Amino acid sequence: MRVSKVVGSLVALAFGLVAVTALAADEYNLTAGGGKVTVTPKGAWHVNKEYPWKLKCGDKTINFTLSDSKAEASGGSGECKVKGGVCSGDKCKNFEEAVKL
Repeated sequence: MRVSKVVGSLVALAFGLVAVTALAADEYNLTAGGGKVTVTPKGAWHVNKEYPWKLKCGDKTINFTLSDSKAEASGGSGECKVKGGVCSGDKCKNFEEAVKL
């Protein structure tokens, strides 16, 4: 009985890891799952509010809610693409990441 509980816990953990995708770059962390995407800049980096942030899931395009410290979008599902940008001082980095929601 104890082995079945351990196996069950490992299976649940594996599904949890699949449900939430976390991508990390030197400039930002990106988490996706449950229909929501969050990008959090690291260190001196901040959200580039001038960049046209988009979450594209099939034919549906969702805009992000932006602050200096976080960019969030929700309402997507399936295979999606995140387009965004972060800056530090006069240096900016734009990115495009594939995620599954």
